[in-house]
Amino acid sequence: MATLKKTPWSNEEVQTFLCVVAEERIQRELDGATRNEKVYKEVSERLFKLGYNRTFRQCRDKLKKLRSNYRAVKDAHNGRSGSNRKSWKWYEQMDGIYGHRSSNGREEGGHRPESNAREGGLDSATSLLEAPMEDGRRKRRREPEHLTVLREMQTSDVEQQELNRAQRERHFQMTLEDAAQARELEAALRREEIAAMASFNQAFLGTLNQLVQALNRRDAVPPPLD
Repeated sequence: MATLKKTPWSNEEVQTFLCVVAEERIQRELDGATRNEKVYKEVSERLFKLGYNRTFRQCRDKLKKLRSNYRAVKDAHNGRSGSNRKSWKWYEQMDGIYGHRSSNGREEGGHRPESNAREGGLDSATSLLEAPMEDGRRKRRREPEHLTVLREMQTSDVEQQELNRAQRERHFQMTLEDAAQARELEAALRREEIAAMASFNQAFLGTLNQLVQALNRRDAVPPPLD
């Protein structure tokens, strides 16, 4: 456990983490639950399937730190040029998730703050997918390239898992068939051995019977007279 805490998060790992956390269902459960350990455990399991080993506590602490940094950057540059706000490498991703919230939004376990008038038409803010309404029409932000790649990787991973499962099932079926054929062959050989033994015993008894009859006939013949 201690070793995992000392392991820094790589950029790819953070991007994957944010992609998982950004899902609307995950955000809804984080906002609606006072005890969200179960949600972070699910995030941890999802990361593990994608090749990253993080505990639910690490996931919870990482998200808290990212949210804290995001609010600090956003508040520090409030009203300034957007180029300054993008100096933090995770700003775009975090803004896609929490940009609709007010700067004093509650931490995990709280309820999602009400959207302002400009965002009132949104059903819910899906990470990096939906942008605020403008001129009465909903517009979508273009999905960042790394998310597209990540989704393709996830789809490929699911397909590979299905392929591996199908291969395991075929291998198991072939093993069962081989075992059944081996048992059938063994039974056939056993039947042949039994039939051969029976034939031998029958022939032996026949020969023995003929020998006994010959001995009986010899004993029945009287000796020649002198």
